[in-house]
Amino acid sequence: MAFCKFSPNFSSRNRTEIDNAFIEDFLPKAPDLCVKVYIMGLAKCNNADDVENTLSYFAEKLKICEEDIISIFKYWEEQGLVQVLSTDPIEVRYLPVNSANAKVKKYNIDKYADFNIQIQELFKNRMIMPNEFSEFYALIERKHIEQSALIEIVRYCVEYKGFNLSPNYCLTVARDWIREGILTLDAVKEKITELGLVDDQMTLILSAMGSKRKIQIEDKDLINKWLKSYGFELNVIIFVVKMLRTKKRRLDVNVLDDYLTKYYEMRLTSIAEIENYENEKENLYFIAQAVNKELGIFYDDLTKEIDTYVVTWLNMGFDKDTLRLVADNCFKSSIRTLEGYNNILTKLFKLGIVSMDAYLQYLNDSIAEDNKIEKILSALGLVRKVNNADRTFYSIWTKDWGFSDEIIMYGASLSAGKSNAIQYLNKILSNWNVSGLKTLTDVKKEKVEIKETANNFIHNNYTKEQIASIISNLDDVEV
Repeated sequence: MAFCKFSPNFSSRNRTEIDNAFIEDFLPKAPDLCVKVYIMGLAKCNNADDVENTLSYFAEKLKICEEDIISIFKYWEEQGLVQVLSTDPIEVRYLPVNSANAKVKKYNIDKYADFNIQIQELFKNRMIMPNEFSEFYALIERKHIEQSALIEIVRYCVEYKGFNLSPNYCLTVARDWIREGILTLDAVKEKITELGLVDDQMTLILSAMGSKRKIQIEDKDLINKWLKSYGFELNVIIFVVKMLRTKKRRLDVNVLDDYLTKYYEMRLTSIAEIENYENEKENLYFIAQAVNKELGIFYDDLTKEIDTYVVTWLNMGFDKDTLRLVADNCFKSSIRTLEGYNNILTKLFKLGIVSMDAYLQYLNDSIAEDNKIEKILSALGLVRKVNNADRTFYSIWTKDWGFSDEIIMYGASLSAGKSNAIQYLNKILSNWNVSGLKTLTDVKKEKVEIKETANNFIHNNYTKEQIASIISNLDDVEV
């Protein structure tokens, strides 16, 4: 009979996988030797018929006696991770870490006698059931929170919720605090003190809402999020509450949280920014409608578009008329989505073009440049529209190499009639650039001699190090 096997509901695999829940909840507190035995057994479960799947092999491999191995599996049985079906011969079944089987672990009740008394005293109006006590024990043993710390959390919850609250509520709060790393009595007291500091602030917020209800633990978590995570000042939160009440909106802490979260995501954190946004909301709606009309798109609800795009466009410095004109130009260029349109606006912003005058100047300059490129193409004998490659070449010729249109046109006249006129022109201009010829007089003195090397690969005697050094120099060239 195999020593270690998976239980029927535990899927066997060809490799050994360790559940994250084991690593998080069990491994930190388990003795090193117990962890070794557990993992070795887990590995053997994948091949239950292995001749090495025996108690004697475990003892020899781990250099411990067989009795100790049995004791270790008893330890894991107490943790709810295995079942020891027999000790003579030894037979162990591994259980899924997160299965219901792991939750029916038998706890040493004597160990929790004082804990049970103190917890039950806090719940004066109801009897705590054994399964509820087991949930408390599980937190203590799996999450390693101190008993005194857990008792203090329950006491804190009862003070806020009253004696009739469910133990499950206390367990939920405890789990949340454990996730924050709060495991000791001192840490719990520090947390409670921290929450106490926000009482006055939350009282002011509830008062501004017109609510007289008692502060809840959840309220404190919310205000900590608003003040610490989002970075709102208390006066800003009060302003938002009063604004919502003025507009007669349905208002509770969850509605307030929705508004503050939206403002935070839009980076509106001051009273002036929020007030301006709310006042401009109608204008934002008309801007969104106008842009969509020019792009040829329609949405029933513009809220997401306004929050995601329109506010950002206005913050960039664009006005309504410029946005409409750019949208019209995008439509004519077959850019008919908000994402594509936003991409164009982002590029214009990077170029410093946000006003109507700047955009019109950009259009005029671009058209004038295209007209120059058309003349060059005509001189080369090419009859077609200007494309992006032409614009890139022209930018390099004029900005990077510093040639005048006069020199480029002269080079074009020398390239006309060639099989690949653009390529020939690039070679001529490149030679002049390398030779430092920057005036028309100088280039006319230069003898033009372009060798065809397409089918004649030239080898050289440079070393690999020399080539690597030269190529690395290109890293500094912006393209």
